[in-house]
Amino acid sequence: MKQELKEKFQEWTNEIDNTYSLILTNDLDSLFTVAILRLLFGCDVGMFYDFHRLYSNLEKFDKSKIIGCDLAIEDEETRTFCNHVTRMWKDDKVNPMSANLNNFAKGVYGGGSIQSTTYFRKYNGSTLLMVLSLYGVFDKLILPNHTELTEEQKLILVSIDSYFWGAYHPKHYEAHKYFYIWQKALGLEMFNDLFNKYTKSEIMNFQREHRLKGSIFAKGNNDTYELGTGLDIGYLQEQFPMLDFSLATFDRYCEFDNPTKEQFYTGDSKHDLTGRVFSMAVTNRNEVKVTRFKD
Repeated sequence: MKQELKEKFQEWTNEIDNTYSLILTNDLDSLFTVAILRLLFGCDVGMFYDFHRLYSNLEKFDKSKIIGCDLAIEDEETRTFCNHVTRMWKDDKVNPMSANLNNFAKGVYGGGSIQSTTYFRKYNGSTLLMVLSLYGVFDKLILPNHTELTEEQKLILVSIDSYFWGAYHPKHYEAHKYFYIWQKALGLEMFNDLFNKYTKSEIMNFQREHRLKGSIFAKGNNDTYELGTGLDIGYLQEQFPMLDFSLATFDRYCEFDNPTKEQFYTGDSKHDLTGRVFSMAVTNRNEVKVTRFKD
């Protein structure tokens, strides 16, 4: 990652240790990010968020010791690694504790904030690739007796959050141009050999074959809630044996209103959304996904 970009990240990203607990969300981007933070800092999962409930196994809740992983949380005191667009309009405020390239993108492309009218200029990669680039730790994923990531490892990494899609946009698309601007800023050129070798459909087939878009979910009752998943954890463990992809157990939860997808118009602000918002992410130029606290 370019130094000018690293310097935009909050100081807390350099202070993580094993006293922090992580919030896991419901997909591989979050799980893999958790595995990297486990490896680097020894911290582990204390909460799980599936957009309907927030599960916990923490004996004591300390907001200053919680880190979201791939979570667009709105609370301005909660630390999180995030890759979502969290402005609907250019003047919207963002969580100042969110380590999110789309919140401080100005230094990359020379424009303003990422929001509805600049949506296709966003960093469209995974939270995982952002974290790997920020800490410069791709080398920690290299297998014994190898000098670089294997092709299969790289195919897994570009499949997470479907990062590879950006490489196949028509060249006249704004999103295609900014895919490569961000790639250079984060030092992700190592994946270009895949994009030159394989078609989008071939990588999609790889993604499907190895269940890399599977979800994570909680199941159980009587104060014991285990996590299940459609992901092939065994396959991931085989390809990245240095990482721990284990899933936690929880003993309580709080419940939210059902998440909603809402349309909005240019100039609408997220601060005009009704209710108490827990998390929100702009998912297209005119659409936002919102989870609210129950009244």
